Amino acid sequence: MTLKNDHRVQEYINSICSQIKNRSIHGEIRTELLGHIEEAVMEHLSTGISEDEAIRKAVTEMGDPGHVGRQLNKIHKTQPDWSILIITIMMAGLGLFAMYFIETNGALLNSNQIFFRSLVSTLLGMALVCGLYFIDYRRMQAYSKYVYIGTLLILTFVVYYGTPANGARAWLSIGPIRFNFAETSPFLFIIALAGLFDNWNWNGPKRVISGLALSIVPAILILNVPSFSAGVAYLIACAVLMVVSGLKPKYIPLAAGSGFGLFLFAGITQPYRISRLLAFFNVGQDPQGAGWIYLQLNKLTKSAGFFGQGFNFDPKSIPEIHTDFVFTYIMYTFGWITGIILAVLVLTFLIRLAYIAMTVKNSYGKLLLSGFVAVFAVQFFWNILMNLNLAPVTGVGLPFISYGGSQFVLSMLVIGIITNIYKWRNATKTYIEGKDIE
Repeated sequence: MTLKNDHRVQEYINSICSQIKNRSIHGEIRTELLGHIEEAVMEHLSTGISEDEAIRKAVTEMGDPGHVGRQLNKIHKTQPDWSILIITIMMAGLGLFAMYFIETNGALLNSNQIFFRSLVSTLLGMALVCGLYFIDYRRMQAYSKYVYIGTLLILTFVVYYGTPANGARAWLSIGPIRFNFAETSPFLFIIALAGLFDNWNWNGPKRVISGLALSIVPAILILNVPSFSAGVAYLIACAVLMVVSGLKPKYIPLAAGSGFGLFLFAGITQPYRISRLLAFFNVGQDPQGAGWIYLQLNKLTKSAGFFGQGFNFDPKSIPEIHTDFVFTYIMYTFGWITGIILAVLVLTFLIRLAYIAMTVKNSYGKLLLSGFVAVFAVQFFWNILMNLNLAPVTGVGLPFISYGGSQFVLSMLVIGIITNIYKWRNATKTYIEGKDIE
């Protein structure tokens, strides 16, 4: 029995599709509708009626095509997730305000036009979000292997030949342009691994070890930059990707043990990390050395008050207030109430991203979003807790708010991908070489 050539079935499906403005989803809807009609026809045939009557009944039972089409049009309507965009714009705007006041009120010994540079990064980031909305993110999956290899080669170059700054070779210089590649590489690796782990067969030790190797090699390089916070964010995101892509529970201890062993190795080979950790737990042991920054953070946050101390921040209180400690500056200047509002925005942002990740039908999109949520969560929570003296101090900025052109632009690129995933959230198929395939 073939229904594809039956004029009644085709007229019914065409009538429904004519109501759906998102033409790119028509092929998938046609396949789904045809499947439902075929099931209904087979059920009616089992009662002993003729094929012609079975088809007529099946089409009738599907419902009014105009009503069905309008309902499907609402479901598949292409629009961005405005809540994510609005929260992102609010955080970026707060970051711009912070940079403006830091620069104009002398909160930095050397401002270096941080407001103008942040404004340029913001405009570039917004343009990226708008541009990526019109590109089907599913096309990226075909290039996952190349993204992984390219990012790995560039990171290897940065580790050994990159531009040193603050004791780390994290920066890649291309002519006059310089950006922190080590801090941005976790997002690039997540984009690559999401494509590689989609439909990854986790059955058997060999496949598990291969997946672990793909995850651990970049982590070794990131930790050798050294960039501990980026390494943590990356490894946690890898763990999320493995679980979401189907890693069996019996192999989770192996994956966790590998990550723990890697952190232990990083601590042994870089003893200063141990001293920093000890300083966090015992600030008074070295108040003029490793414990000094914790004492300063505690002093500033306690004196902030509910409505802040205004624009009288002493630039000698904490260095680089515009990057890792911008949350402390915001609280000190505008008060705890602003810090609480910002924390609520962050939490809302992450919860919304997690919800979208759970509702996306495409497995590749689900993996991408899960990895992005993990990286953003580590960055947001670590930075805020660090500023509140609840986590060890390390080089992790506050996404969308801290000064940093390369990190901000890449974070906005990720937001652009997220809006595109939301746009295609109801598409279950994979896009390869211009065609939707199962």
